[in-house]
Amino acid sequence: MPSLRVLAAAAALILFGTAPSMAQQNPPSDQTAPTDIGRTSTKGRQGPSEEVVKPSATINRADALEEKKEAPNIIEVQPLSEIIKLPDINMAEALQRIPGISLETDSGEGRFINIRGLDSDLNGTTYGGVRLPASNPSSPFGGGRATAFDTFPTGIVGGVEVTKTLRPDWDAEALGGTINLVPRTGAEHGGEPFLDTDTGYGYEPLRSTPVYHAEFSTGRGFDGGNGIGGWFAGPNAFSAVVTGVYHQDKRGVDDIEESYTDQPGVPDKVLSNLQFRRYEYARDRYGAAVNFDARPAENTSLYLRVLYSGYLERANKHYLVLNGLDSNAGCTPMPTCIQDPNNPNGYQANVPAGAGALEQDSTDSLERIQNSVAMIGGSTNFSTFKLDYRASYALGTDLVSTSAGSQWLDNNAVTIDYDNNTNPNYPSFSTPGVNPANPSNYTLNNIGLGSSYAHDGETAGTIDATVPMATGDNTGQLKFGLSLRDRHKTNDSYNPVFNPTGTILLSSYTYGPDHIYYGNRYNIGPAINFPALRILSNSSLGTIMDDPAADASTDTDNRENVYAGYGQFTARYGKWGVLTGLRVESTHARYGGNLYDSDTDVNTPTAVKTSYTNYFPTVQGRYDIFDSLIARATYSSGIARPGFDQIDPGATVSVTTTSVSVGNPGLKPTIGQDFDLTLEYYPGDGQIAAAGLFYKDFKNYILPTQQYVDSYPFPGLVNRITQVTSFSNGPAHADGFEAQYQQQLTFLPAPFNGFGYSGNVTLVDSRAQIHPGIYGLLPSTSKLTWNAAIFYERSPIEIRVAADYVGQNLFAFGTVVGNATDDYSSARLTMDLGSSYTIISQVKLYFDAKNLLNTPLEFTEGPSQSRPIQREFYDITLLAGVRVSL
Repeated sequence: MPSLRVLAAAAALILFGTAPSMAQQNPPSDQTAPTDIGRTSTKGRQGPSEEVVKPSATINRADALEEKKEAPNIIEVQPLSEIIKLPDINMAEALQRIPGISLETDSGEGRFINIRGLDSDLNGTTYGGVRLPASNPSSPFGGGRATAFDTFPTGIVGGVEVTKTLRPDWDAEALGGTINLVPRTGAEHGGEPFLDTDTGYGYEPLRSTPVYHAEFSTGRGFDGGNGIGGWFAGPNAFSAVVTGVYHQDKRGVDDIEESYTDQPGVPDKVLSNLQFRRYEYARDRYGAAVNFDARPAENTSLYLRVLYSGYLERANKHYLVLNGLDSNAGCTPMPTCIQDPNNPNGYQANVPAGAGALEQDSTDSLERIQNSVAMIGGSTNFSTFKLDYRASYALGTDLVSTSAGSQWLDNNAVTIDYDNNTNPNYPSFSTPGVNPANPSNYTLNNIGLGSSYAHDGETAGTIDATVPMATGDNTGQLKFGLSLRDRHKTNDSYNPVFNPTGTILLSSYTYGPDHIYYGNRYNIGPAINFPALRILSNSSLGTIMDDPAADASTDTDNRENVYAGYGQFTARYGKWGVLTGLRVESTHARYGGNLYDSDTDVNTPTAVKTSYTNYFPTVQGRYDIFDSLIARATYSSGIARPGFDQIDPGATVSVTTTSVSVGNPGLKPTIGQDFDLTLEYYPGDGQIAAAGLFYKDFKNYILPTQQYVDSYPFPGLVNRITQVTSFSNGPAHADGFEAQYQQQLTFLPAPFNGFGYSGNVTLVDSRAQIHPGIYGLLPSTSKLTWNAAIFYERSPIEIRVAADYVGQNLFAFGTVVGNATDDYSSARLTMDLGSSYTIISQVKLYFDAKNLLNTPLEFTEGPSQSRPIQREFYDITLLAGVRVSL
């Protein structure tokens, strides 16, 4: 990438320039502004204007636990040094190891995270304190507010901080909690010039494809000499850190997807459709970051932070599709007339003539998803107070530059026998007299040529004043400030279609031997020639047609401004500590969409404005029973604004089918009241034992609604029973238990004192009316989530085996009234291995193995495992390399 080459050149200049060493700062836990160069935050133990001259940072497990211990609220901290001990290639996978967090995966990688059973749209994410807008708009429940963490390679940040009980000086939009990605500083090098590199090569056996990894981080300080007119003088007047990461893999996916007929009176195992999908992904993940600091005067520090991170993905997908599997479902007597006479556990699409249909499809897409952040700010110490200030711009984008989907049909009716009872995870089928893998049987129906662009940008500014209030042995501070966030989110899509003017055979666009995949179980025919299809879709062998009104039906244009002010008081009185205050946020928004009549193909722009003000008090206390034993009791509050698709005034209406899908502009934001009780024990040496209870009460929780109304205010639907799909507010709550434990057996004699183990568990129960008259767990709530690891850490060897478990949870709502067709994400247990060997202090070899259990990603229709609707495998990923630190 050109950007990484430029950064590498800048890195060399920084590292080998003629300047004295750098004293690197430690980013404070609240991230409102960086600490002065060469000094560090005291994590709430001292007033803000007091200085610690020795630079330090959260660079290892012991530092992270010390930061957690001293924080005035409940947080979790994970430094980069711990993250790289396991093969977590993006920040979603690193976050899953933290208590209270569960992972949503896609394409063989972690993507979205849930905190304490709340779905990803309800949590906040920041980089260095700057809120990150969404990049990937396809969050599980369509709120369009979730951060996709697969856009951040692990090496691009220095660690993560998870805030579970909100503070007034933090944005209130985080019902589950806030994740702060901490900029990488290099503070672990003690202020000296440094260069860290990581070069690795790996292998993924499912498609026999390579994996490449490379990253660097370098930095140093610069002497200002006599300065410029007295400004920027002295040692370490300037410092800079530059980081770059590149990771490439070509992961394969073996997938089967099933659709059930769901007809009244038909056995619930009867399929309507069965798809055999073979995927090949080529993903280039990249990241670049620059952190620049300057001290113009003794009492003032300034900074500039820039982050650019994301991935470019080419996806090639090949499907064999069996249609019409329920074509005989209306026969009598049921169910014997649809059973396969040769297999009592199977069903037959049609007897005797056959009405099934075969189809082959392909997808060829190119998509770039990324986040960009730029911030400038600083802090100034006056005689009686400290002033922090920051301006920032953050942008998330998802550009699908091409998504060509071809559809090839075998127009001859065929009998399809299938058995999805004997083993629903591996359904079998036969097509007597027909070979579904033969490409000569298929002719081109069309090629969809879709593209889209989602843009979510936010301009923000903050100013904070901190007044120390220390008296005697007691320490305290009063903090107050103002902030503004101006958000602009848009989505545009185009869906032209290439229609052939003559007969085009699939056999002309395939090559090589048949693909027999999914553990050599299914033959879907020879490979599709994707480059040839790209040429075909731009040729004179067909015509391209588009429907501008239908394209615009999903376009949106949203503006959302949030003005906030707060006051906060923190203090320590001997063994007691308190954090209390109030935050006020005023929201002023305009949401724009389109009203689309699918029958007449008419599209009408529509918009709605809304404004409201909310108040968020908090009282959080702690008591140090002993220096190593801490009890906490907290109350905090937060907000989740309606998702952009949920409040969108646009709608899709069909008089023909008497159906309406519409947002609800009258939705209110969800307000959460949070209560926590915890007991934390810190025996030292990077060890912890902690347990806690939490309860969250939600007012105006937002859930989808599906109902039939007697009349809908639209021409042709007045006084007609109409199915309306929309959203509504209602009460909900969640409560749970968290515990974590980590110990290295240092009391054992060498070499056994390197052994240790860690674990955490989260139990969550939640309740809401998920359908009219039906109560259940909130979306994304897994009743049980746990992580466990055994490790050996004694120089020069480090080995860690980690297991992660996420229980079943509601993933998506069905298309009919009731919960029979809701989609559930199945429970999954994964296991990973990380290991390293230190050759010399500056050089370390490592070997990682990811997905040792080859755990499938599985979804079911309804909670029963006997009705799978998607089940895909990725196989193991191996990676070996060398880390050098100079």
